[in-house]
Amino acid sequence: MVNREKVGVIFDLDGTLLDTLEDITDAVNAVFARLGYAATTVPHLRNLIGEGLANLLKLASGESHEEKISALVESYRSAYLSRMLNKTHLYSGIARVLDEIVEAGVPVCVLSNKPHEFTKPICEALLPRWPFVQCRGSVADRIRKPDPGVAMELASMMQLDPAHIFFVGDSDVDILTGKNAGMTSVGVTWGYRDRHILDATHPSYVLDTPEELLAVLLPNS
Repeated sequence: MVNREKVGVIFDLDGTLLDTLEDITDAVNAVFARLGYAATTVPHLRNLIGEGLANLLKLASGESHEEKISALVESYRSAYLSRMLNKTHLYSGIARVLDEIVEAGVPVCVLSNKPHEFTKPICEALLPRWPFVQCRGSVADRIRKPDPGVAMELASMMQLDPAHIFFVGDSDVDILTGKNAGMTSVGVTWGYRDRHILDATHPSYVLDTPEELLAVLLPNS
């Protein structure tokens, strides 16, 4: 059983703490216009986010040639860096959740499949008031989620057994990451995946509002 006096939380970023979808869509469409691909839409991209940048651009463009996908990725980097804080914002209720769990002494981390070059400045800009132990995005030499490797590293940094950590995210990738790491998996429905996708991976919890997280993480408060 989880020791409720010593728990930690690893949060996914996009679709969990932050609504990043409009800025991502704007950046993708700027790249597509420049390189001759048809424009995409927010609803279409919503279902593609979560498995890394190259995968997102491959699926959104329909491109199959690796060199052209690499060109899309390189073009996207500058397009997104100049737009990533235009419309991105915390989901309603997230600030209160972070306030209360941090006040309760619960260590928190971020683990995203968004490239670290974007994850780090976004967290610094929009999440500065909370003392995250680490905010990690994907890097070229590490296997991304659902591989549990980085999640296990974060557990060590929090000085907690993985069984005492809740992995919170909006996608099947996040739920599988938590399971693969031996953590308690928490799926959230306010992000980019429909509930039936989360249910199919059998998380420990599926939550519809950020406020429900408090009952899971701080049940005796």
